[in-house]
Amino acid sequence: MTTNNPFGPGSPLNDLYKRQREMADLLKLARGPGYELQQRMKALEGPLAAYRDLEKTGVLAQIASIQNSGVLSNLLSSSTFHAANMAALQARSTPSWMLALQSTALSVARKDLAILKTQQLLAASTGADILKLAGLVDTNRTFIEKMMAGSKWTEQFRALSDRFAPNLAGIKLAAEQARMLDMMTLRASAEVVARSTVVIVAEQVLEAHGLIEAIGHADSQAQSIGLFAQLLSLVGTIFSGLQENTLKEIKGVGAIKLIELMLIAITIWHLMVPADLSPAEQKAFTEMNVKIEAVQDKLDKIVTANEAADASYVEGLPRAELKRDAAIRREPQGKAPVLMRGVEGTQLAVKEARGKWRLVVYRDLLTDQLSEGWVYAPAVQMLDEPAS
Repeated sequence: MTTNNPFGPGSPLNDLYKRQREMADLLKLARGPGYELQQRMKALEGPLAAYRDLEKTGVLAQIASIQNSGVLSNLLSSSTFHAANMAALQARSTPSWMLALQSTALSVARKDLAILKTQQLLAASTGADILKLAGLVDTNRTFIEKMMAGSKWTEQFRALSDRFAPNLAGIKLAAEQARMLDMMTLRASAEVVARSTVVIVAEQVLEAHGLIEAIGHADSQAQSIGLFAQLLSLVGTIFSGLQENTLKEIKGVGAIKLIELMLIAITIWHLMVPADLSPAEQKAFTEMNVKIEAVQDKLDKIVTANEAADASYVEGLPRAELKRDAAIRREPQGKAPVLMRGVEGTQLAVKEARGKWRLVVYRDLLTDQLSEGWVYAPAVQMLDEPAS
């Protein structure tokens, strides 16, 4: 599925970076000894088999429709690959980077009040449903474990958590940076800091991050179910506690991707194959399916509303791209902090021209949220102008 919004899922920006990462990895391998290439491809056989299993179940098709893009386009973004790049990612997660994300998120929310109201209504009604679902999962662990015995739920969850390792790491780094920035800004007592909404949300997001990773590496099906119930309960608590401000606060700590990951995690439920259930178990299973579909529907609408807000924010702005690699900076000056090292072809929307600098909107790769920064004008190619 395609989109007219170059900043949304399936956009040229997303596709560009996916292709570049894949090509860079393959080029590195091709330049090395043939034996290394063979060994690395052999190492991928296990993960690729898990992905093939997922594809056969149809779950990847559901996830692709959620993201409006091809989920399998970046199989090489495994946890091993991502760990090797963690130092570079941490270097990018600076206070200036987080401030740019936060200010842009606030501007996006203020742009279209109708979309904002839709987001608020959806968020306010979602928490209770997720908490009820968590209670049902926790209560019915025995027969859920029975159903899991006939599926590869844990293995497939592990494959998906590896696939989304960059997103998980981005969520973690953003939450840590938002928490630290807020504590530095407050410069107050531990009691005051503990009551800070930003700190509370950041802590909850970090806990959710840990649970998502733990589910895929659980030692047993029973442990996996317990962790899944905890994850649902935690996310339900976030929504219930923040109510209509849920999306605002989550975006404020750079964690909007968490909602999409939750939607995908719940989608994996459909991998469960009903075993020989008693009438009481069958009734509980039906009740859970109804609740799961309700939660899925609301999360999907929240994701869609967020995409609509992003599209509204850049609507009418001149479109451009980087004609060469260039730094995107916090201020229009060469010594200002770097927010992102943009590569040739990076998609932009231009908000302002100031001398030899351009204020641009771009999609941050760590958090998948819109952000803004300044780029040296000679590096920017307007798309409605002929290339020089």
